[in-house]
Amino acid sequence: MIGSKKRYHFVGIGGTGMSGLASVLMSEGASISGSDLRECRETRMLQQAGAVIALGHDAHHVDRPLDGVIISSAVATNNVEVVAAKAREIPILFRLHALASLLVRYQSIGIAGTHGKSTTSAMTATILREAGLDPSYLIGAHCPALGGNAHRGGGDWFVAEIDESDGLFTAVRPSIAVVTNIGKDHLQTYHDLEEIERAFRRYALQADRAVLAIDDPHVARLARIVPDAMTVGLTESARLRADRIRHHRFDTTFDLLFDGTAVARLSLPAPGAHNVRNALCALGAAALAGVDLRRAAESLESFALPHRRFELLEENGVIVIDDYAHLPEEVEATLSAIRSGWPDRRVVAIFQPHRYSRTRDLGMEFGAAFRGADVAVVSSIYPACEAPLPGVTSQVVVDAIRASTAADVHSIPDKSNVLAFLEATVRPGDFIVSFGAGDIWTVTESLASFLTGSRFLETHSAGSRSPNA
Repeated sequence: MIGSKKRYHFVGIGGTGMSGLASVLMSEGASISGSDLRECRETRMLQQAGAVIALGHDAHHVDRPLDGVIISSAVATNNVEVVAAKAREIPILFRLHALASLLVRYQSIGIAGTHGKSTTSAMTATILREAGLDPSYLIGAHCPALGGNAHRGGGDWFVAEIDESDGLFTAVRPSIAVVTNIGKDHLQTYHDLEEIERAFRRYALQADRAVLAIDDPHVARLARIVPDAMTVGLTESARLRADRIRHHRFDTTFDLLFDGTAVARLSLPAPGAHNVRNALCALGAAALAGVDLRRAAESLESFALPHRRFELLEENGVIVIDDYAHLPEEVEATLSAIRSGWPDRRVVAIFQPHRYSRTRDLGMEFGAAFRGADVAVVSSIYPACEAPLPGVTSQVVVDAIRASTAADVHSIPDKSNVLAFLEATVRPGDFIVSFGAGDIWTVTESLASFLTGSRFLETHSAGSRSPNA
């Protein structure tokens, strides 16, 4: 059982989920140490709060008296700190097991799904905060408007993003389980989509209540066996649904209906139908937590998207966006949002495939996802923690896009060459978006800096379009 006054060491403490959990435990009075391979914003923030952080892994890091060593599933079992902890008979906990132990002390909202988790978690935390409930939260992305990715509030409610990637999420038993969607991913953990559905079914059934986004056909099947579920979506069969949706640039407006009765006209500062669905999940969870729906809808007008979720980097005749999307459905949803909000722009999409295993399993499915792009640029695969797989390259994605779309497709493996290509070909009025869970954001950040420089402005100022067009 996780305790408030105990001593924990985190192996890989710089990860978003690990750093957030460490931050919450520190705020409860726990003594925290941790190690990671490199310094980052999260490790610096933890150090400033009093954690002892070491760079690199060393068996001596667990020499001090400890009540537990917390690891993520990305940490190898032969990690020197894990081996040393086992030798010293220090309890080793996976992050999600530690989170599950923490949540039993709260009324909790666990937000799971193949995609949309971070945004939905941030929306839910925003609503509960604006309603005066002072929630605790743990979100898988940095949220500037919420002061970071983690917070220990004084209220009864805890909002937690629940990651399904390693299969351990079924250990979490939230008061309210939210399922945003169910799709094919993490096939290194699950054999197939059917096994993924079974895991989400177990997760939803063991909660007190569930919020299910039934526009997704897999979630709709789940809703038929989960008793008393709050169903949400754009479909007319959803109890909580959106109607009369209007998209304009970064904003979306819609009517919120509950059991067929209009509740509010909501103005959401986030683009796309996928964010409407995320908002409905957050609103449904807040309603089950006792927040008045009209007040909840008003609260979302102050919402701000998390870091790397449709993040605006530049808007100076050319719009430059960075987005974390790394699955086919996510890419397609974001490109659809761009087409809805900016129908007349030339859309240039840069994609960095994430992981060799995902590219092997889903590479061909990325083709149709890029139908909303006029130009598609594909870089080499970002490996994350994986070793290369024989014969697996980003070319499978390039070939899929060429076969499924009319986009002008470019295979440019090196990121520096991607930047050079963009600098040479960008036009006034372009909408440029980078996709990927790796480091492709460095390209669009550099491009944004270039676009503010004199070379581009001097060359194109006479023909540039208004950034508000």
